[in-house]
Amino acid sequence: MPTVLFVAEGHIADNLFQYFAAEIVKKIYGYDEVKLTIQVDLEANMFVDNEKFKMMVARYMQGDTIPIDATRNILLMGSFQRSEIFEYERDHLLSLFHKDNESYVNRTVRVKNIVNYQSKLSVQPQETDLTLHIRLGDSPLYDPTYLAALIKNIPHQRLFIVEQGTLDTEYKQQFDELNLTWIHGTIGDDFDFLMRSQQCITTSSFSWMAAFLGQGKEIHIPYNDFYGGKEGNHQNLDEFNMNCKVYYDAVYWTPTSKETPVNPESSSKDGTESA
Repeated sequence: MPTVLFVAEGHIADNLFQYFAAEIVKKIYGYDEVKLTIQVDLEANMFVDNEKFKMMVARYMQGDTIPIDATRNILLMGSFQRSEIFEYERDHLLSLFHKDNESYVNRTVRVKNIVNYQSKLSVQPQETDLTLHIRLGDSPLYDPTYLAALIKNIPHQRLFIVEQGTLDTEYKQQFDELNLTWIHGTIGDDFDFLMRSQQCITTSSFSWMAAFLGQGKEIHIPYNDFYGGKEGNHQNLDEFNMNCKVYYDAVYWTPTSKETPVNPESSSKDGTESA
């Protein structure tokens, strides 16, 4: 029984990209099932990385397919963060994101666990609120002055900034003039909060995926070309529907002092902190 296998690496949103990419390849080639694997056997399986995935989906979107040996399992190992195919297959992918989907996206989390997640935060975003996500990871941060200017141009009632509670003090202080509430709950709380946000600024793959799966009416996407953008193989995350507005003028931040992490214990018990 030919199967599309995928390796889960990174945080929960990375894993969703990897799982959905496997489901896309399954659909393209008519394979039987998708499975998470921890065995990386490059000889027994047909290996697909970011570059091959980009070529596969480009041909598929043109009404063609790259010929393969369909008797072999396919092993996906990469990030697969390409909005062009996620936009093209969004209806199909959203149909997989339901409360009864038993598929694993990593070793401990199934799709249904994300759909059925119960947030422990005491506050939730309303329709007129604006949410920005800032994540410390392997990508550079956007300049806070640039983000503050973007925020001021988006009409909203309340402003929430979601981060992990370890944001550089110098960086965090750049938002002091804004009337905002900081959100730093668990990974599940943060992802759920972003999915529920009707107006959102996505500055990470984490928040992009949350917006993709959510019901946002206004998604603002500062475009990240750090990994080569559209021409590269690693990441191209721009619009996924008509509710998205992409900004190609994003500016990255250069700190002037050594990072001083914020103490996560300084937040209130429900994970929120007023500025």
